Amino acid sequence: MKAPDKTQAETIEDIRGLHRQRRYAMKVQQKIDRALEAFVRNNATTWAFDMPEEEREKINREVKAMIVEARKGHGLPLIVEMVRNTDKGREPFDVVREAAEKNMETRAARLPVMSWVETVKGAAALGLATIIAEAGDLANYPNPQKLWSRLGYAPYDGAAGSTWKRERWRSRALTADEWIAHPFSGQRYALMHQISIWLVNAQWIGAEKSETGEGAPAGYYGFVYSERRKHTAITHPDWTKQHSRMDALRVTMKAFLRDLWCTWNDRPKPARPDVEWAPKPKPKRRVKT
Repeated sequence: MKAPDKTQAETIEDIRGLHRQRRYAMKVQQKIDRALEAFVRNNATTWAFDMPEEEREKINREVKAMIVEARKGHGLPLIVEMVRNTDKGREPFDVVREAAEKNMETRAARLPVMSWVETVKGAAALGLATIIAEAGDLANYPNPQKLWSRLGYAPYDGAAGSTWKRERWRSRALTADEWIAHPFSGQRYALMHQISIWLVNAQWIGAEKSETGEGAPAGYYGFVYSERRKHTAITHPDWTKQHSRMDALRVTMKAFLRDLWCTWNDRPKPARPDVEWAPKPKPKRRVKT
């Protein structure tokens, strides 16, 4: 394989260094957020360890809503005070993360592949920078499958790594040796998952806005998402809507990563359906009263 030129190699290393700062800030933010949620649960709800899972999930949603209201000054005085103090403690890491992400975007814009990324609705510099930060130079991967494996999209024993992490979805628990042989980074996958959400949201027309009332693709990756949902509705009628959505997002992201790898390495992409996608309706402007 051809070695990358010095400028591109340095840009990739800059992105990876900035991403390490970003990941650290994100970890601190998450610890602070979880600590705040635990405080609210313990002091403003009836949450208990022995509750059924559905009840715990319901209370967790209520807790997040309480925190949103507390930021507006509404709710129990104790909760409002703790949310304000916690947010102040979080601010320095918000600044670190924002600065790192802006610098990552600036450097990603220098990469030749960015011209292709800009043609994809829902794809942007931060998503590209995140992929490069986690995977490095895509020329180092002999095929898209190796890239999928690095980013958590290679299945093992018929199931995705994210499935093996979920007790309700997996058929069994993996052994320690299996995890070692087939490592899966939940944090890395979560970053990729967010990119897939941006991608699909930009290329999907919701049911309430589509002509059919069922939702419709507004781009190629929206089409990939739609076809996968249709497929699993037949092959896995027992899946919940959330399970089906998560699976379709995974398949869509694999298609995007494949095309990104092809563009990076100047390889031909698979043929696409000859379809003119419907434009996504623009959100209605709110009229001030």
